[in-house]
This record gives sequence, C-alpha cells and structure tokens, in this order.
Amino acid sequence: MYDLVLKGKFLKDGKLIEGSIGILNGKISRISLGELKGEETLKIGRGKVILPGMIDTHVHLRDFRQKPKETIKTGTMAALHGGITTVFDMPNTDPPITSAETFRLREEAFERKAYSDYALSFLIAGNCDEAKKVQAEFYKIFMGASTGGIYSKDFEEDFECAPGIVSVHAEDAGTIMKSPERPPEAEILAISQALDVSERLKKPLNICHVSTAGGMKLIMKKNLPWVSFEVTPHHLFLTRKDYEGNTFLKVYPPLRDAGDRAFLWRNFDKIPIIASDHAPHTLEDKENGAAGIPGLETEVALLLDAANRGMISLKDIVEKMHTNPIRIFGIRNKGLDVGKDADFTIIDMKQEWVVKPEEFYTKSKWSPWEGRKLRGKVVMTLLRGQVVMEDDEIIGKPQGVRIDAGKG
Repeated sequence: MYDLVLKGKFLKDGKLIEGSIGILNGKISRISLGELKGEETLKIGRGKVILPGMIDTHVHLRDFRQKPKETIKTGTMAALHGGITTVFDMPNTDPPITSAETFRLREEAFERKAYSDYALSFLIAGNCDEAKKVQAEFYKIFMGASTGGIYSKDFEEDFECAPGIVSVHAEDAGTIMKSPERPPEAEILAISQALDVSERLKKPLNICHVSTAGGMKLIMKKNLPWVSFEVTPHHLFLTRKDYEGNTFLKVYPPLRDAGDRAFLWRNFDKIPIIASDHAPHTLEDKENGAAGIPGLETEVALLLDAANRGMISLKDIVEKMHTNPIRIFGIRNKGLDVGKDADFTIIDMKQEWVVKPEEFYTKSKWSPWEGRKLRGKVVMTLLRGQVVMEDDEIIGKPQGVRIDAGKG
C-alpha cells in the first residue's frame, strides 16, 4: 500500500502517458500504466499534466545582511510557488561565502529556513585553502565584477583549485573596466578563456547565463562533453530594446540585440539548462541602478506559454529544468524513477492568468512580465510526496533538505 498515488497524465521519457505513480516514504515506489491503490489518491484532472519537479541551477537568495532584498524563506517559498522543487544557491551574498566559517553559517541557515530542496555553493577568488575545507555541491567563479564586486584575478588558478564542478560568470574584467555597458565582447572573451582552460585541464565547467550568439557559437564549436551552459528566460524573451524603455531591466550580462536572441531560439535544442538567475533587489536599489531580475515565479510559466504557442515542447522544459541538471551536477536523489524523491510540478496547460508581482512570495514585488497574460500555470507542487503548494498557497512549514550530489 502506497502513502499516496498520483493518477493522471505525466511526462515520462519525453512522452505523455496516462497512469499512476505510487509514493512511499517520500520516494517514488512504482510507475504504472494501470491503477494503483494507496492510503490517498490524488487525481489530476483534464488539461493538467504531472511533470517531475523542476530544478533551478542559478538563484540568488540573498539573506544574511541583505534580508530586505530576499531571504532563504521567501526565496524558497517563491520557488515552490513557481513549480521549482530544488534551487542552487549562489554565494555572492553579504558577507560572501568565501570562507569555511561563512559556508557553515549558510548550511545552518538553509537547514532552518528552506521550503524547497537546495544545493549550496562556495565562491572562489584567490581563497583556494578555504575552498578545500568545505564540501559544496558546486563552486562559483566570477571572471569579472558583478553584484558583490568580488571576482577572480587568476581564473586558471582558481578554476584548477575548485574541488568540484564550477559555475562561471563569464564576463571579462578588462572589457568591463573599459566598457561598463558590458558589450558582447565581454562575454565572448571570457567564454573563450574559460573553454580553453577547461579543455586544458579536462575539468567540468558550467557557463552561466549565456546571452550572445558569439558566446554560444564558441561553446558549440568546442563541443567539450564536460562543459554545460545556462540560458535565462529574460535573455530568451527580452532584448536591448526592452531595456531602453525600462531601466529596471538592467541585468548582468545585459539584455542583447534581437539577433542574439534569435540565435538562442534557433539553437534552443542545443541549450542544456534553462535557469532563472533570480536576482531580487528592493525597488530603491533598482532605482539606484542595481542589476538583476527576479524570475523564480515566472520562468516555468513563461516556458509553458511558449509551449502553448508551439515554440517548444513540454519535453524541452523537462529536459532543460530537470533531466540535464540532474545529469550535469550528478544529483543522485532526483529524477522520475523508482527510488528517487517524489518531487512533482503539476501544471494546467489551459489556464490563463495575468502576472501580478504583488501576489508573489519573493520580496521583489516587481517583474518584467507584470500585466502579461500567460497561458499555462503551475497549480500544485509536491516535495518528497507532500503537497507543498496548491492554487498559489504555500502549505506546511520549512522542510527543504540538501540534495545528494557530488560534493568536493
């Protein structure tokens, strides 16, 4: 007898099938095309689809001295609201996670406050000895200054020192100093260097928020099997022209020209990961020029809307926000398979809704998509067999746990 049986349409191996998923002790116990019996049965109605829990590999949850911007609590609640069951926390906090002591404080804070599951990171910038003292799920290197201002002065040395997979913010420091508007060359130069170093060392690399045709072409040309990269929804759906009419859309790397965006879409099938780069700021900070766009509560919905428009498929969404993150970061306890955590994102492809940031759980009560009507909505989120979000309401208390992945 299962604790819970999910019954309805679900996406398995890229195909929509009708059946049942038996859940026992928070794990997937059986996947069947027939009927299963459980203590409780949750029937998913017509028009709704059961997707595996979405994973966002690039999220800034602030907290520490930046609680007015976002907290672990509000950020992970926002994740569940948006259908994200696991978030990857970025380390350019205040104070930054550059020491073993600060890393331990981050561990303790997440254990107490997280509503979603999570992966923790460590920021490397000339602090190799400290990096070797911690066991992070991934390591972050900024090749040029971004929010927080800390960046690597010797990328190859820092990259080689990282005990595990590195996510890199690829913008060239020298170009940024000469051209603060961060032209495409800043990204292209940094990606070229990062690829060369990764190829020489044969070391895993994940390139964050690729925004230019030139940068993506370099990655595709090298075609290194241990290199992955992310693209954000805002670089897929917005351009430089949008920023010119709304300075709140300042972000690093900046929004690009229509040609860059078109290239990303033409090669959408070659993008391994879609990640939000959720970067919340107060309205005052944004008015003063802070860079960053909140995205946890809109990214899945934007992709569902694109699927409804025939631009992409549900298979694409699952591949780039579930299957590939699991493979690339070596996550052992996630996936739509027997024995894995029973995490699910349940969507209604027919439901239309209007984006209203004032109803979000993030502290960042604005959105580039405010007022936009989208077709396709996350209506329920399950974490390890428990309903944790239904009809826009977060249910229960913090119960997020750290993922089981290849720690350094």
